[in-house]
Amino acid sequence: MTIRSFLVPLLLLSTALAPAVSAEPSGALRQGSGEVSFTARRFGVPTASGIFDHVEGAVALDFEHPERSRIKVTIETVSLHTGTALVDGFIKGESMLDVGHYPTASFVSEQVSRIDGRSLVIHGRLTIRGATQPVDVSAVAERDPMGLRPGERIPFRATTAFSRNAFAIGRDVNVVDDQVDLAIRGEILR
Repeated sequence: MTIRSFLVPLLLLSTALAPAVSAEPSGALRQGSGEVSFTARRFGVPTASGIFDHVEGAVALDFEHPERSRIKVTIETVSLHTGTALVDGFIKGESMLDVGHYPTASFVSEQVSRIDGRSLVIHGRLTIRGATQPVDVSAVAERDPMGLRPGERIPFRATTAFSRNAFAIGRDVNVVDDQVDLAIRGEILR
């Protein structure tokens, strides 16, 4: 599935904004349905950003009982694009994502909590380079999901951040800070 940007976990996480009656499969990531991007900074100034073109996922969502919801996303790390071949090669290389040994990154939800009518927090586990760490994703629907009819689209945005060191990404790289920000934008069908 082609989707612009990085990680993980996130486009699917945003799919959690789609209301459903039960925790049966209620959605899948579709080609062109969103964008997952990452930004790395140095002293607070953005120094690298990019997208992942291939992301797949599935959602089982119960908006009335979010604790029953399940979200799973897989990203092909080799599909990373920053706009510069040299930077792409460096980030895909052994010291960073090591796409030769770790061709995918993934996110699996453990708990979904509703904050209000449009906002969710998705607690889950992010796996990059074979290491798994907990992350929290904040997702917001740009329209009220409960006010939409089946088949209508819900624009969303979601954000999270992770530590490069927690995943052994570029431990010897000091041109970017440890924290990497992820942003997901897109739309899902109700």
